[in-house]
Amino acid sequence: MQNPSKQIRLLIRQIHQSFLEVLTSELAAFNITGPQLLVLRCLKREPQRMSDISKQLGLSNSTVSGIVDRLEENGYVRRVRDEKDRRVVWVNFDRKFEEVCKEVPILQDNYFDGLLSGMTEEEVYAIVRSLELLAGHLKEKLDEKKK
Repeated sequence: MQNPSKQIRLLIRQIHQSFLEVLTSELAAFNITGPQLLVLRCLKREPQRMSDISKQLGLSNSTVSGIVDRLEENGYVRRVRDEKDRRVVWVNFDRKFEEVCKEVPILQDNYFDGLLSGMTEEEVYAIVRSLELLAGHLKEKLDEKKK
């Protein structure tokens, strides 16, 4: 039997890789990349400032700016200068994004319901409990290192 920490590491890698493959195949039809999807998900609720998107994603302003450039070229978003402070630029989704939202499975609020279909309620809750345990433990470790 493998050592549990090695199993956890391999399983996290396997889940990550499988999820990326599913994601990539779903987004390819719409010419959207993974990083672009992350930006679009930030905008799903409301317009955001570039700096807010950068903070949410943990990316530099220049990286987010490049991603937004490509999204804007493809008609998914538009930049709008703030009327009160011209230095502030808001990023808002455009009509094409609204249309794509209805078609791209990952952008649906119930996306994970489909991925988990076929599992029992007990299995789903076991996964949730395990992930909560792991996330909490990792947060504690991170907090310890910050002290």
